[in-house]
Amino acid sequence: MANTTPPPPVNPPLKQLSFAFPFRRKGQGATASSTDFTDEHEFYKVLEAEPSGNYSVSAKGMWHGGIHVTEAGAGRSLDLKYGVRCLADGEVIAYRVDRAYPLSELPAQNGTGEISAPYSTGFTLMRHSMEFPRGTTLTFYSLYMHLQDLADYERDTTLSRPAYWSKEFKVTAFAQDLPDAGANGQPAPSEQMGLRIRATRRTGPVLGILPQGARVVIGARADGWGQITDSHGADLYPKVVGDFVSPEVATNGWIFLGKEHGGPVVTEVMPDSSLDRVVVLTEPFRIKAGELIGHLGRYDSLSPRTSNRMVHIEVFCDDTVKTFITQGRTWIASNGAHEQAWKQLGLPEVPTILRVDRNTTLYHLPGQQGQHAKQTGVIQVASFAGLARQPNSPSMEATAGTDGRKLNWWHVDSADALGHDISGWVREDSFAGGRVTREFAQKWVDFKALEDQHDPTHTMFATTQAYVDYSTGADVPDAGSRDKLSQLMQKIYDTLPLTGDSNQAADRLHDAAENPWVAFGMSRLIIRHESEWANPDKWKRLIAEIEKKTGPQPQHEAELERIEKLVWWDDVKGGLADLPAPDVFHIHPIALVGNFLVGQTPCACGCCLQDVFKVTRYGHAPNTHYGPVFWGERALDKSKVLTEMRASGVISESEYRIIVAMSKNEGMLDAVQSYDSEAVTAGAMQKTINSMGKGEFPTQVAEFKASNASEYNELFEKCGWTVEGMGPGAQMFYSHSELTQGQKITAGPLKDLMRRGCSAANFGQKVKSVPLAVIAHAITSRSYETKQLMDFLSRLRDKVLPATPRGYHYTIAQYFQSDLGRAAALDQSVNRPGYVTRDIGKSLDVLFSHHPELSRNPDEWGSNRAQYEREVVGHYGNRREMSRDSNGLNSAPRRFGNLTGNLG
Repeated sequence: MANTTPPPPVNPPLKQLSFAFPFRRKGQGATASSTDFTDEHEFYKVLEAEPSGNYSVSAKGMWHGGIHVTEAGAGRSLDLKYGVRCLADGEVIAYRVDRAYPLSELPAQNGTGEISAPYSTGFTLMRHSMEFPRGTTLTFYSLYMHLQDLADYERDTTLSRPAYWSKEFKVTAFAQDLPDAGANGQPAPSEQMGLRIRATRRTGPVLGILPQGARVVIGARADGWGQITDSHGADLYPKVVGDFVSPEVATNGWIFLGKEHGGPVVTEVMPDSSLDRVVVLTEPFRIKAGELIGHLGRYDSLSPRTSNRMVHIEVFCDDTVKTFITQGRTWIASNGAHEQAWKQLGLPEVPTILRVDRNTTLYHLPGQQGQHAKQTGVIQVASFAGLARQPNSPSMEATAGTDGRKLNWWHVDSADALGHDISGWVREDSFAGGRVTREFAQKWVDFKALEDQHDPTHTMFATTQAYVDYSTGADVPDAGSRDKLSQLMQKIYDTLPLTGDSNQAADRLHDAAENPWVAFGMSRLIIRHESEWANPDKWKRLIAEIEKKTGPQPQHEAELERIEKLVWWDDVKGGLADLPAPDVFHIHPIALVGNFLVGQTPCACGCCLQDVFKVTRYGHAPNTHYGPVFWGERALDKSKVLTEMRASGVISESEYRIIVAMSKNEGMLDAVQSYDSEAVTAGAMQKTINSMGKGEFPTQVAEFKASNASEYNELFEKCGWTVEGMGPGAQMFYSHSELTQGQKITAGPLKDLMRRGCSAANFGQKVKSVPLAVIAHAITSRSYETKQLMDFLSRLRDKVLPATPRGYHYTIAQYFQSDLGRAAALDQSVNRPGYVTRDIGKSLDVLFSHHPELSRNPDEWGSNRAQYEREVVGHYGNRREMSRDSNGLNSAPRRFGNLTGNLG
């Protein structure tokens, strides 16, 4: 008898967070695109330009749990217009938006005039959760403080606003819809002007008209339309003059969100209830790594008095971080070398980090151990993905080493015992020059949790008085010595690779960020300390001690007023019970991202597809054009995504058959080419980038960007392709450090680049295409594949079937109820959309010329309905205006024959 015992259940893979650095690097040159940071060490170098606000000691000698990025400091190297980005997948749980920055008012003194210094209290707080090993989780929070106010967004409308803001839409004066004339022909009063509400988007029945100035809340959005979830009881105008319309009909209705009559018919506005207060979300708003958090806000300093824009970024968690790290290290010690153990977690078994210990020899050339540079004096940790971008790195051994393995050699940067920069080659394991290991991110290699007593007024010293002596230059012996520091700061000092006299320990701590290797060491410390954003009374105690020396100072009173407005912990805790107490562990945000940032995938930026293109040609001599083509390998009818959509009911059986049959007339899901009249043609629907850089493909990518920002960034933008604008005006650009010298190109130069290196001389041969490989890779990602499929479905549902043939009053859906008829109409809509209603109208004309007594209403065709439809479809399918084949003939008969063969 057969064994009927079911197999053991397969555990779902552990969900891994995506991470992203909070800014992009500014492009070099006026037209160059910004780029993603890929290595945390690059970011530390940028942070060297920050004069204050470093982790974990500020330039003033105070505790500082995060990092600052200012416009005048690190911001000079960053794309500030692109904005502050989310560090990791998570959810917004609280925020505050200033309507306009509050002001610190200072009287005239010492020959200076009165001061009104704006400062931002705006912030966003996010919650994240990660798991490793199975069943062990860590909840951590990321904070983005001093964000831009609403008034600045209103002044600069080119800046994108955060998606999680509680937003409403206000009907503008550009919305000029009027009720239809009444039964007796009376026109609508001119003041009854506004925006139509439809039962469904685009062509649905009109339910009523929103008056100009009305505000509504929008939920779902699609194709430039928004669905109303709350109209605030607006008094609507009726569809027809003299009719009655209830305000309730607005709920769930759809309104247009685009432009008419020269401007936007609605504009986004923030409700008053979401401004100048802490908003704790009852339903957290999920966003992904790399998506917009906000922009730098004003934070003018009072001492010295300077104008400034900045953001403070920090990460914190409760004490479960200690157990979380310990459990991860224990699991890796037991299981890290076992591939099957990683598979049971659904995680890759390949280490992502190279660690080079102190006292390791760096060789001038890989494998040449007789010649070497100086020994390392610091620990270096770098991602393999970042190291792989260096020239000639890695270098694989030609012969196996003494351990019998062929391993890579990597070129690394480091520093010697004196802090001088050095570089050279190391073997990735079992290395005679020193200890080099491959590490997993989940091991948190070299991270260390520290907790001990600290000054309750947040100074680095053991007592507030010791801080006052140090900061005011009091005549006190060794005011900045190690012995004067708090127990916590002594631990930090002893952990870092600091050199010199310990009597200057305080100076060395607050100058730590100036040395990238010391800053890197500091970044690995996870430090327990009371948050800056709770308990404002501690600052009063500090200032009271300072003023015993200095006497009352106007800026001190202004600082205390700021602090009272800046703190938020109690407000958030009141609405979010699971927020920890403010005595939390702080994690360096850049170190966290650097440790967990996913390295290059096996086909990052389509690198595995760069050589799949062949040179083909278009046209006839003397106007023959040559260019690359990849016909693709992934047929739409084999799509797992489509199968899942069918099984889940997202797509009906009829729609499934139509799309599969019609797709055989188009391209593979991963098809890409650039050889005909268009600059690029891509995907199953053969969408194009035209010679102006515009077209249906940029429109599709822009929509993908709006709904999948982090994946757009990963698949397109970080690989050189960007899209600007929305809808038919969307335009695509390409930038590459070598191919375009870092410049963004579009239109003619883009088309020329796509065909570079293709000619009659290499016709039929393979050719490498980096930019087209990016597109081939991007459009077959799961999310973009879903986008391609939904575009087929939306075109069928929203554009083809509701349309009316030219000269008729009934829809295509009413005339064509068979799969074959609807597939033929979709086939033409994809290929020649402007001719669908005309050509179906012509075929209906032929039908009615043969059957003059037949009703124009297909619902009245009776028992012979299917036969009449076959006549129309047969005529239409073979005579539609379609693209021409290689012989210049209309491809309609061939394409219709394919449809008939698949659908009968």
